[in-house]
Amino acid sequence: MKHYYPTYYREFRCIAAACPDSCCQGWDVVIDSETEDFYNSVQGEFGIKLREAIYSDPDGDRVFRLAEEKKCPFWGDDHLCDIFRELGEEHLCDTCAQFPRITMDYTTFTEHTLALACPEAARLILSTDHAYEDFVGADCADCEEYDAEVMRFLLAVRERAAMLLTQPIPLAERLEKLRTLAAEAQRELTGEIITLGSLSPEIFEELEYIDESNREKIIQAVKAEPALSHNEAELTRLGLYWMYRYLLSAIDSYDITAPIRFLIDSVGIVGNMAQKSGDIIAAAQTYSKEIEQSYENTDMLIRN
Repeated sequence: MKHYYPTYYREFRCIAAACPDSCCQGWDVVIDSETEDFYNSVQGEFGIKLREAIYSDPDGDRVFRLAEEKKCPFWGDDHLCDIFRELGEEHLCDTCAQFPRITMDYTTFTEHTLALACPEAARLILSTDHAYEDFVGADCADCEEYDAEVMRFLLAVRERAAMLLTQPIPLAERLEKLRTLAAEAQRELTGEIITLGSLSPEIFEELEYIDESNREKIIQAVKAEPALSHNEAELTRLGLYWMYRYLLSAIDSYDITAPIRFLIDSVGIVGNMAQKSGDIIAAAQTYSKEIEQSYENTDMLIRN
């Protein structure tokens, strides 16, 4: 099996207490069974605190009970992790040890990326050119898990889409060409004739948000005309990021248009948020944290 990495992947280092946000606040931390078994063996007051913090959520996952302001109970006042400090990095649960690293396993090859919801990852993603050169020519051998011919078709569509997104013309024109490409590819794949419109603003009102103060910011950005003439380089890198993260998900759904529509709409939304705030990296990270870190949200926007 071959593994593919964007160039920024190995540059990532957690900036810990210097982070302007935190993955230790707002999200449920799922504890894998092996780590919980170890936590059950920890002696003393810290062991008691570990065991008292873990419970089963409505989905049956074992998670930490969040403290006030939705903080992880082991996130210290110095913005460092008490588990890391007391037990060592090797005893973090899989959720904490892996974030923001993302693995996309396609059986015969695996692609890796970083979660845009992490501020430091967002900085790398939005500042790195030619990040996906290693992804060209991904090897798709025969696979019993999916139709290898369809995967080869999706890889070819993705390569064409990457070329469109990096053409030396205004970003708005590139996105319209990408919209056309998606409709043509969908017709070739399934025979469906689809007019690729935009996501309804009402859908964004139905989503769940970690921080309710971000709901109105995002909905306002959804309703505004996309601001694509500013931050073109960063928005282009953002579009490429979402394309490489989501397009191959069509191997399961056979829906090429959904991830492309999400990409196009999201680039415009982040562009609007950045124009208002003046900070493209913070805008992209906030949008991703609120939208992508929820399975329910991504199901509605990408897989519906």
